[in-house]
Amino acid sequence: MLSKIFDSTTLGFMAAAITLFIIVLIKDASLAVSASKDGLTLFVRYAVLIISSMLIAAYIQALIPKDLITSYLGGASGFKGIFLGSLIGGLTPGSPYAALPFFAGIMRMGASVPATVAMVCAWGLWSIGRIPLEAAVMGAKFTMIQVISSFILPILAGLVAWFLETIPWFMT
Repeated sequence: MLSKIFDSTTLGFMAAAITLFIIVLIKDASLAVSASKDGLTLFVRYAVLIISSMLIAAYIQALIPKDLITSYLGGASGFKGIFLGSLIGGLTPGSPYAALPFFAGIMRMGASVPATVAMVCAWGLWSIGRIPLEAAVMGAKFTMIQVISSFILPILAGLVAWFLETIPWFMT
C-alpha cells in the first residue's frame, strides 16, 4: 500500500521539498515559514480542486449512458470516434486537475484509447478555456496561426494511437 503512495517520483519530490526548505531556513527562517504557508495554501486549493473534479467526473459517468459513450467513442467508432474525441477535448475547459479526471471517466465508460488520445491532445492544443487568454497574451494573429496549424494534430494523434493498438507486441 505504502509503495503505491510513496513511489520514486513522490519520494524525489519530498526530498527536494525538504532540501529546499532547509536551504531557505538557513538563509532566512521567516522566509521559510512564509514559503511553507504559501505552499500549504496551494496544497489545500488544489486538493479541493482535484477532489471536486473527480466527483464531477464520477457524476458525469452516472449521468451519461455508457452505451452512448461506447457507440460514439468506443473501439468500433473508428475515425468518427477520433474526430468526436477531438471536438470534446477542444471544448473541454479547465486545468489538468479538472480535465484529465473527466477524460479518464469517459475512457472508463468505454471510450477507445484513440478517441481519448485525440481528446487529451485537442484539450492541450486548443482548449476553449485557454484560447481567450492565449489571444490576450500572445496576440490574436499568433493564436489563429497556432489553432489553425495544430487543428489536425489531435486527429493525427488519435490515428497513430489507433495504429499502435493494432500492433500485437506494443505495450503488452
